[in-house]
Amino acid sequence: MPITILDYTKSVIGEKDTYTAEDFHSAGVEMIGGCQGCNATLAAYNAYPSKSGYWRCAGCIGDTGFPTVADFVNSDTEAVTSETDLAAEHRARSLHCPACGAVENVRADTFEDTFECGDCGAVWLI
Repeated sequence: MPITILDYTKSVIGEKDTYTAEDFHSAGVEMIGGCQGCNATLAAYNAYPSKSGYWRCAGCIGDTGFPTVADFVNSDTEAVTSETDLAAEHRARSLHCPACGAVENVRADTFEDTFECGDCGAVWLI
């Protein structure tokens, strides 16, 4: 079975009875996210980092997960850990708003596969 985001966080923070949002933040990951494959909402205990750089659920991870924390940490894949990271990644690819051409204020909504322009308010699908 591949590791989860919680397994990774435990390796960074150490064993605790409960983990807070601050624990996940200090480990460099989010506490809640979405599955790249089926768009299911995931929490750290059922979110598997995949070799694509995105999280996947147990049904979608297949053989793209990491068997150990060391494999994940030493991978050449930079995991996308938050909506902010995803938006930054798309801006780096010169994603422009189709309505006004803005780049800087484009926000990605990974749960609904949409983008929204912070300048003009246009919304479009990925």
